[in-house]
Amino acid sequence: MQPTLSRAVVFLIFSAAAYFPLADAAFPGEAQTFREAPAFRNGRECPPRETSSIIHIAMTLDATYLRGSTAGVFSVLQHASCPENIAFHFVTTTHRRRQELRRIIISTFPYLNFHIYHFDSNLVRGKISYSIRRALDQPLNYARMYLADLVPATAQRIIYFDSDLIVVDDVAKLWSIDLGNHVLGAPEYCHANFTTHFTHRFWSNPSYSASFKGTRSVLL
Repeated sequence: MQPTLSRAVVFLIFSAAAYFPLADAAFPGEAQTFREAPAFRNGRECPPRETSSIIHIAMTLDATYLRGSTAGVFSVLQHASCPENIAFHFVTTTHRRRQELRRIIISTFPYLNFHIYHFDSNLVRGKISYSIRRALDQPLNYARMYLADLVPATAQRIIYFDSDLIVVDDVAKLWSIDLGNHVLGAPEYCHANFTTHFTHRFWSNPSYSASFKGTRSVLL
């Protein structure tokens, strides 16, 4: 199955050290536990929780980066003007620990509006270059490319956050960005110059350029 781009996706990838002050210590291989977060409620100025007013946020979820994901969720809710109007979409590759991850999220954020989806790692198996840094060679890192196939059609727009991200402002400001005719938006990664990848040599190779045939490619 190829990823579709039928819905607009605000696609954000940051790398920031995550810290969650409510987390209890956990050792590798043991079930992680977190103290219950406070209930974040809407103010009187917030619109009703209807489909059109919901902000959709996607994150990956696994045992290794659970602490970071939990910190990210907490930071989003803490700074949101209308936290009850936020829906989280968590993507995981494990069936075996799916219920355990759900239990942890519910016990930490009892009032959270969230869904968990399974990503089939076979979709990207054999397609990952192991010449990149080790942290990026796991299939779950590429689940973001398949969000349009994973989340329900009611989510016409979605924000993706990495699990090592801390939000320090109201996510509604990001949600309100107008993408115009673009199907995808992303911040510039200051440590990478992608113009060295998409060179004349790249576009002159038929097998490479064919991947973008019929699309309106935008390099951000």
